[in-house]
Amino acid sequence: MSEILDNPAIIAAQLAEAKINAAIKAGRSFRLEAGAGAGKTFSLVHALKSIIKERGRSLTQTGKKVACITYTEVARNEIAQEIEDHPAILVDTIHGFSWAFMRQFQKAIREILIEDDSRKEKVEQGGGIGSKSVEYELGFFGVNDQKITLSHDDIPTMMAKLLSKEKFRKIFSNQFPVVFIDEYQDTNRQFMDAITEYFLKPKVGPLFGLFGDHWQTIYGSEYELAEYPIEEIAKGSNFRSVPAIVDILNNLRLDLPQAVSSPDAKGEARFFHTNSYKGTRTDERSSKDDLPIDIARSTRTSLIQRLQNEGWDIEKTKILMLSHNVLASEQGYPQLIKVFDGRNDQFAKKEDPVIKFFAEIVEPMSVSYSLSNYGEMFKIFGSRPAITKHEDKSCWRRDMDQLLKLRQEGTIGQVIDHLKQTKRPSPPDRVLRRDDELISLRNSPDTEMSSTLLRYNKLREIPYKEVIEVTKFIEKQTPFATQHSVKGAEFENVLVVLGGGWNNYKWPQLLELLETKKLTNANTKGFYRARNLFYVSISRPMTRLAVLATQTLSDTALVTVNNLFGSENVIELSLDT
Repeated sequence: MSEILDNPAIIAAQLAEAKINAAIKAGRSFRLEAGAGAGKTFSLVHALKSIIKERGRSLTQTGKKVACITYTEVARNEIAQEIEDHPAILVDTIHGFSWAFMRQFQKAIREILIEDDSRKEKVEQGGGIGSKSVEYELGFFGVNDQKITLSHDDIPTMMAKLLSKEKFRKIFSNQFPVVFIDEYQDTNRQFMDAITEYFLKPKVGPLFGLFGDHWQTIYGSEYELAEYPIEEIAKGSNFRSVPAIVDILNNLRLDLPQAVSSPDAKGEARFFHTNSYKGTRTDERSSKDDLPIDIARSTRTSLIQRLQNEGWDIEKTKILMLSHNVLASEQGYPQLIKVFDGRNDQFAKKEDPVIKFFAEIVEPMSVSYSLSNYGEMFKIFGSRPAITKHEDKSCWRRDMDQLLKLRQEGTIGQVIDHLKQTKRPSPPDRVLRRDDELISLRNSPDTEMSSTLLRYNKLREIPYKEVIEVTKFIEKQTPFATQHSVKGAEFENVLVVLGGGWNNYKWPQLLELLETKKLTNANTKGFYRARNLFYVSISRPMTRLAVLATQTLSDTALVTVNNLFGSENVIELSLDT
C-alpha cells in the first residue's frame, strides 16, 4: 500500500481504470486518452482481462467475441500473448480483422467494386467483375480471368462501405458486442468515420473502447482530434520519464497533466540553440535559416561530446533526426536514399528483397567471417557445407575474401554478380528473377521497364559501401533514428535535433505559434503535424533529454522554449562564424 501511495502515476492509473470498468459495466462507449509513457496497452489488456473474467464463458458459449483491433502486428502479438489467446477475444490488425469479416460477403464486395470508379479501367482490362472470387493475398489490386485481388488500402475503406449498410451492421453487432480499437488516432480515417457515423452517434451497436493519444498522431494526413461523441477518460500517468522531463511535457500539454512514477528521480531536460551563429544560413525550400551542413554536423558532434563528458552513456543514447534524407547524408548512403525516394519503408523495413538479403544474410555473414567466427557464419548461411579437403576451405576463403573486397570497392551489382557465381551465399529467388528480368530487358531496348526494375537497375550502380552503412541503421547498430520511427519506444537518453530538411516541419514556426496561438487556415495543419512529432520525440527518454535547434529562433520562439524548459535550462551554444 505504501508503494502505491508513494507512486502518483499508479494512483492516476487506478483512477482511469476505475472509470473504464464503470463505462464497460454500464455499456457506455469510451475513449481512453493516454499520453506518452502512460501505459495505454496495460489499460487495454487490463480491460480485456476484466471482460474475460466476467463474461468470457458466456461469450464463448454463445459464439460471440470481443474484437480488439490493432494498428500493427507487433501490438497484436503482444496483446494476444498477454491474454493467452483467450477464445472469447479476437485480436487482429485492422486488415486481418476486416478481411476476416468481409470475405464471407463476396457478392457485396463485388457490388462495392462495381461502384468504384477509380478501379473501372483495371477491372475492364482484367475482363470485368462478373462472379469472380475476391481475394486478399499479395496486397495489391489486380483482376484476371479467375479472381480479383484487393490491395492493403482497399481493406479498411471497403469495410467502412460495408458498414454503411444496415444488414452488415446487424451481423457485425451480433458477432462483436464489444470492440476495442488500439491506436484509434492512427486507424484508417474512413473506417473510424464509419464507426462514428453508424454506431457512436446514434448510440447503437457494440460497446466501443478507443485507446490511444491524439497528440501522437504522426502518420497519414490528419493530425487533429476527430470528434467522437463518447465519454473521454484521461489517463494522467507517466511511468517512463523522470520529473524533469515530465515537467516539460506538462508545460506543453496543459489538457493532460501527468503524474510521475518516482517524484524524487534525478534527470535532466535542456534546450540548446545556435542563434549565436552569424554566418550565412540555408535558404532552401526544405531548409530555412539552418546552419550549413558541415557546421550543423560539427555542432551536433561537439554537443554529443559535451553530453558524454557530463555523464551521458552514448550506448544508451538515441539521436533523433527529422528525415531519412538527413540521416542518409550524415551516415553515408545518400545515393541509396535517392533510389528509394518516397519509398523509405522499402529499405528501412527491409521490404525490398535486395536490401533484405544484404541486411539479413550478406552483411552478418561478412562480419562473422571478418571476425573469424566461422560457426556463426555457417549458421547464417543456413547449413554447414561439406568441407572434406583443404581445397574446399581454400575456395570458401577465396570467395569470402573477394566478397569483403567488393563490399569496400565494388558496386551493389558487382556484389550480386559475384554471389550469383559463388553462391556463398546465393541470392534468393526474388533477387535472381529481378536480375534475369533486367538482363532480358536490356537485350530488348524497345521494351519499357517497370518502376521496380528501373529502381533495381539504379540500385546496381550504387557503391556497396552504402549498403554497409544503411544496414547499421536498419539493424539499430547506430545511435541515430528518425523521429517518426521511435513512436512507442523508450531510451535512457535522447538528443532531439530540430533542423531543416523537410518543409512539412517548421520548428521555429511551431515554437512561435505555441506562444502566439495565431492559427490560420494556412498554418493549422502544419502546426499540429509539427507539434505532435515534437511531443513524440521529447517524450521518448527515461532520464535525460537534450534538444538541439540548428535553425534561427525568433525572440517569440525563445519565449516558448523558456516557458517549456525553464530559462536556466536554455543554453545558447557559442559557434565560430
